[in-house]
Amino acid sequence: MDLQIGKLITEEWKHILKDRRLFLILFFVPILYTVLFGSIYLHHKVTEMATVVIDEDQSPLSRQIIQAFEQSETFQIKKEYHSEEDVKRALSSGEAKVGLVIPSNFEAKLKHGETLPLLTLIDGSNMMISNSATKGANEVISTFSMGYSQKKLQLKQGLQNEEVMNTLSPIPFRYRIMYNSAFNYSDFMLYGLVGAILQQVLFLGIALTITREKDAGTWQRFEAWRRNPWRIAYAKTAPYFLINFFNTAVTFVIALYAFGAPMSGSLLVGLAIVVSFTFAVSGIGYLISLFSSNQLGATQTAMLIAVPSFMLSGFTWPFEAMPKVLQVVGHMLPLTYFLDGVRNVFVKGNDFAVIWHDCVSLILTGALTYFIAMLLTRFIIFSKKKSKDAAAGTRTALSSGSNITL
Repeated sequence: MDLQIGKLITEEWKHILKDRRLFLILFFVPILYTVLFGSIYLHHKVTEMATVVIDEDQSPLSRQIIQAFEQSETFQIKKEYHSEEDVKRALSSGEAKVGLVIPSNFEAKLKHGETLPLLTLIDGSNMMISNSATKGANEVISTFSMGYSQKKLQLKQGLQNEEVMNTLSPIPFRYRIMYNSAFNYSDFMLYGLVGAILQQVLFLGIALTITREKDAGTWQRFEAWRRNPWRIAYAKTAPYFLINFFNTAVTFVIALYAFGAPMSGSLLVGLAIVVSFTFAVSGIGYLISLFSSNQLGATQTAMLIAVPSFMLSGFTWPFEAMPKVLQVVGHMLPLTYFLDGVRNVFVKGNDFAVIWHDCVSLILTGALTYFIAMLLTRFIIFSKKKSKDAAAGTRTALSSGSNITL
C-alpha cells in the first residue's frame, strides 16, 4: 500500500472534523475550562465570610468594632452568641468561618492603658479562609484602632496628625486558628486530592463496564434481564463498590500514617460518607456507560465531569467567593459533598449530625441516576436495538426476494 504523508494528514483532519465529540474536546474544551477556572477566581479574594460575634463588653466601643467588621467586605456578621463554646460549635458545623470575641471591660481597661486583646477564632480547615480571615481581621482592627486613637488624642490633647501617628497605641488583637493551627498544607490539601483520585478511578472503571460489552459484541445477551434492569446494574457495578472501598481504605491509611493527615472523627461516620459517595459516582458512571457507544466515548465523557470537579467542589476555593452559577454547578457534583463530609469528619472531628445532608445529597444523586439508567434499559435501549435488527432484516429480505411486486 502506497502511504503518503500528505494523504494521511488529510485523512486525520477529516476524522477530527467528522467526529463531533473529538472536535469539541480538541477545540472547545480548553476554552471552556479556561473560562470556567478563570470565573472561579473572578472575585480575586474571599469575601463575605460568615462571622459570629460574642460581645461581652456591650460598650459603645465594642459596638463600633462590630460595625467596622460589618462594613468590611471580608466579613458578614450572621449571629451573636454568648459563649465561646457556641462560637466553636458554629465553626465546627460550618455555620460560620470566623468568630469575633470582645472581652468584658474591654473599653474600660483600654482607656486605662491595660492590655486586653480582641480574639478572632478562624476555621483553618480551609487555608484560603484562614489566610483571608487573618489578613482581613488585622486590617479591620488596625484601621479602626488608628482612627479611634487618632480621634481620642486629637480631642483630649489637641495633637496634629503627625504627632498622633507617633503616639498611637493600637488595639491589641490575637487570633486562634482552629483545626490547622500550624497552617500545614498536607492537612489542607491531601484529603481533597485523594478524593479527586478516587472519583476519577471509579468513574473510569464503571464508565467502561457497559461499553466494554458493546465493543465486544456481547451486550445483547443482557436483553434477557430487560424486565429486571436492576440485575444488570448490580452485576456490572458491584465489583467497583468493593474496589473503591479497598482503594479508600488503603489511601486513607497511607495519608494518615505516612503523611500525618488528621484523623479526628469516627471511622463509622466516615464509612457513611464513603458508601454514599461510591453509590453516587457509580450511578453517574453507569448512566454514562449506557449512553456511550464505545469505550473511548465513555472515557471522554467521564473525564469531562471529573476534571473540573475538584476546582468546583469548594474544597480549596470557597463557594462564597465563586459566582452564583458556578456554585450551582459545584453543588451538582458528588465530589463536593464527599470532600465536605471528609473535612467535617476527619479534620474537624464532627459526628453524623453534621454530615447527614451530604450523605442524603449523594444517595439522591445515585438513586436518580440509577433510576434513569434502569428506565432507559427497560424501555429504550433494547427496544432500539430490536428496531434496528428488524429494519436490517427487512432490508435483507427485500433485497433477496424475487417475487415481490408493487
